[in-house]
Amino acid sequence: MKRLAALLFPFLIVVMAHCQVITYENFKEVIPFMQKQDFKAAFEHTGKLLGSTQNDSSDFRGIVTYMNILSAAGMVSLGQMTHDAFKKNAQQYIGQTLVMSAHPCIDSAANGSNSLKFVMRDGSLQGETITLNARHTSILCFEYYTFANRPDVAGFIGKMVRMGGRLESIEVNPNHSIIWISRLHIADAFARVVE
Repeated sequence: MKRLAALLFPFLIVVMAHCQVITYENFKEVIPFMQKQDFKAAFEHTGKLLGSTQNDSSDFRGIVTYMNILSAAGMVSLGQMTHDAFKKNAQQYIGQTLVMSAHPCIDSAANGSNSLKFVMRDGSLQGETITLNARHTSILCFEYYTFANRPDVAGFIGKMVRMGGRLESIEVNPNHSIIWISRLHIADAFARVVE
């Protein structure tokens, strides 16, 4: 019986770890890495959090998942990861919820990076962001959002807006250039004003 208990104990620890959820404190641990654009440290830290919380469906897991993908794109821009390794990493999150950083929402006629705008594409409303590195030398992610329920766009212009939804697909620069790294296509998107 003792032997069976000794075998079950490590199994229970692994199972319990996968039932945990990402907390606000866990999320806050990653912010300094992202602010410094220490993409490798952010990637490693988010990878550990995501590996220990697979049954978590919270917004914090969605935010950390997005941070993992964004930091991997940053690593590609610095030559610390290949495009193929980036794609392999990001594809494991297809079908999962991503919650992006808040961006200022600008008018669809305006030009801007690290901002959000709503545009009409093929008769449908779509949200779009372009996320650059701090030096503005690489586009880490083009992000395209399609909506199941169309939001009231007028209420977002001039405000900080957080977007999210289900990661539907990923494209990687076919030329393996660092001018742009990836395109993320997000379905069933939502938009929320950040107060």
